[in-house]
Amino acid sequence: MGTAYSDKSVGRTPRRRAALVVACAATFALTASQLAFAQSGGTGPPGDTTTTTPTPSPTGYPQVFPVPGPHTYGQGFGAPRTGRTHQGQDIFAPCGSPLVSVSRARVKYVSFQKAAGNYVVLRFKKLRQDYFYAHLATSMVTKGQVVAPGQQVGTVGETGNASGCHLHFELWAGKWYRGGRPINPTPHLQNWDSYS
Repeated sequence: MGTAYSDKSVGRTPRRRAALVVACAATFALTASQLAFAQSGGTGPPGDTTTTTPTPSPTGYPQVFPVPGPHTYGQGFGAPRTGRTHQGQDIFAPCGSPLVSVSRARVKYVSFQKAAGNYVVLRFKKLRQDYFYAHLATSMVTKGQVVAPGQQVGTVGETGNASGCHLHFELWAGKWYRGGRPINPTPHLQNWDSYS
């Protein structure tokens, strides 16, 4: 048969027990408010100057949305094309809007092609991913250069076979046209867009 313990047997009077309950409630309230603060993106009370950094991506590496200004989504991955399907996601923005690197990467190609117009290909070796930016008005990087997440790589344009100013963005698993394959970038873009 077990032994029953009273509050007095463990040295707690009703006052001490009430103080303990109040202390636990205060600790819980403080922890819950900090959790709510973190989940709200760090928005504090009026006048608060708290700034936040982007949420880390699921990859564990900082990644950001390639168009930091106003934008809308256009045709996505798999949309029908004459004799093929769309291999990327179109992001419409005003001509001349900045385009930034989505991650730390090395510039592999800076060139022009009739359909793609001015384009840039960035490679993030650790993730084995290539990022293809097409229809740029201008590029601001050189082959071999290493860029940081958020560093400007060019501006939105409508060069090549494009209707309206937009970025055609492709995400490649592996190397761009060197044994890799395009994958649907839209879920990644929407994730980066949610916190960039």
